[in-house]
Amino acid sequence: MWNLTSSLIGFSAGLSLLFAWGEFIRKNTTGQTKIQGMLFLFASLFQAHTFLAATGLYHFFPHIYLVHLPFTACIGALLKHYFSELWEESPKRNRFSFWELVPALMVIVLLLPFYLSSGDEKIALHTKYQSEGVPIKFQITILIAVLPIFYAAFYVFYNMVKYIRFERFKKSAHLRLVGIIVGFGAFSSLVGIYTLFFHQSHGLELVSTLIALLLIVVYLLRQKSPELWGEVQRIVSEEKKYQTSQLSGFNLETLQSKLKHLMEEKKIYRDENINLEKLAKEMDLSEHQLSEYLNLHQKKNFFQFVNHYRIRETKELFSLHPERNILTIAYDVGFPSKSTFYDAFKREVGTSPSEFRKSLKS
Repeated sequence: MWNLTSSLIGFSAGLSLLFAWGEFIRKNTTGQTKIQGMLFLFASLFQAHTFLAATGLYHFFPHIYLVHLPFTACIGALLKHYFSELWEESPKRNRFSFWELVPALMVIVLLLPFYLSSGDEKIALHTKYQSEGVPIKFQITILIAVLPIFYAAFYVFYNMVKYIRFERFKKSAHLRLVGIIVGFGAFSSLVGIYTLFFHQSHGLELVSTLIALLLIVVYLLRQKSPELWGEVQRIVSEEKKYQTSQLSGFNLETLQSKLKHLMEEKKIYRDENINLEKLAKEMDLSEHQLSEYLNLHQKKNFFQFVNHYRIRETKELFSLHPERNILTIAYDVGFPSKSTFYDAFKREVGTSPSEFRKSLKS
């Protein structure tokens, strides 16, 4: 019977197929885009199968009934390898193995008699299953096809816990979105298993409706945040560096607050003899720890960081005291020489101090 639910499922099948086609025809395809394309293609097969079953159109194509299951059994492995790009730095460690195809091969072996049966026999069996429930053999087969998806979800969440601090997870909307997408996919599979074993009517349509909503959300996210994957990769890379750093025992928010106090309240940068060693002592850190913190979390080396504050105050003084000499201001904020001041100012602002001052007057 054709209704709103089946229309949504049919629409999502077409949408997922377009996603897959878009990934496959990219000019610069990578292993990552190919896996993404396969995921969308297999999702399209699943949704198309449900659409035909829900509307009764499978009577015209009985031999395609349940052909999606071997492909569904591959989705877990594809998901695992898709997300492995985040954690594995060596491509060789992320290669597919024969054992990951075993669930799909088991599904084919168990369903082979059904696949070889006639179209009329397939229709008769499906009609019988609707009234009497799915036989245990088919239940086990479907369970084998779905279990790899749970393993993939466990793999993703395990590595998130392993590599990403909870405080970072709370702050990053990108990480939360990845967690929600994977969790929603696993939840859909769980709903499917429950309806399968407890003979709930319209179980397949319910699962496909959830998947359809997930596909639409993925589409909207791709439009709104095309940089989502790259941002997650960047965060994971930073977190892995953090775990192997000498800062793992420190609270980064406390360090940030202390550094901000030293620079904005005490204005320690005004000391022309300030160096990495002196600032590290003020922070109760070693020189290596401070250098790592500045480079990793402030995205600046020591001199860039200190000169940033000096130049910021220089620009404020230019505005407040237009009558004062440029070099006098430069020395007041901590620059040790004229050349150091001019080079640092032009590198950060893009113009010379005198040109910047003229722009303020104009």
